[in-house]
Amino acid sequence: MHTREFFGLIITIDGPAGSGKSAAAVLLAGKLGFAHLDTGAMYRAVALAAMQYGALHDGAAMAQVAREMRLEFDAATQPARVLLNGHDVTEAIRTREVTQATRQAADNPEVRSELVRRQQRLAAKLGNVVSEGRDQGSVAFPDAEFKFFLDADVRVRAKRRQQQLAAAGMAADAADILRDMQQRDREDQSRPVGPLVKTADAIVVDGTDLTLEQVVDRMASLVQAGKPIGAAGECRR
Repeated sequence: MHTREFFGLIITIDGPAGSGKSAAAVLLAGKLGFAHLDTGAMYRAVALAAMQYGALHDGAAMAQVAREMRLEFDAATQPARVLLNGHDVTEAIRTREVTQATRQAADNPEVRSELVRRQQRLAAKLGNVVSEGRDQGSVAFPDAEFKFFLDADVRVRAKRRQQQLAAAGMAADAADILRDMQQRDREDQSRPVGPLVKTADAIVVDGTDLTLEQVVDRMASLVQAGKPIGAAGECRR
């Protein structure tokens, strides 16, 4: 059954850590007048909540935290602020500690099941949506009208992440970031539930040598041209 019967138009952007999919999703949503759904923030919020409740190393307890937490996105700002149980955690969920802990939330089958349900409910409520993550085109919205897979060389991705952290006032060693990112790539691709996969009908955009604006322009032009799903291939400029 096609997604369109229940949702508006769904655009998914999947890709590895540091590929720029979050920033691209925000800009693409703004360009098209769509809502933006940051699923990575949802897993980060679960990890933070689990840390706060001492449930990080207890799978069942973490799943309970995921089911009971109150998670909201304040769309008054772009990107939207993330509210966890009424508290603004937009910056707190981006710390290195939470980033490392997020792996445990992402590998928890019950947590993933709960968050996918939440993602689908949010999409149904929001209408036209750009949803980004690592399993959006494969699990959360397998019938999405447009599926993009945003990729880039891992060294380029690590450098960009270092620049993002520096801009936020958080110093980090480039070698450490690269090593963490390579490890994260391996874990994301091999996790037993919701692994990072490039679906057969995804449109691949290699952003290694492209600016963020060029990446977004490329995706927007394909959507506006009505390029049919299933037109898999690699897009460059």
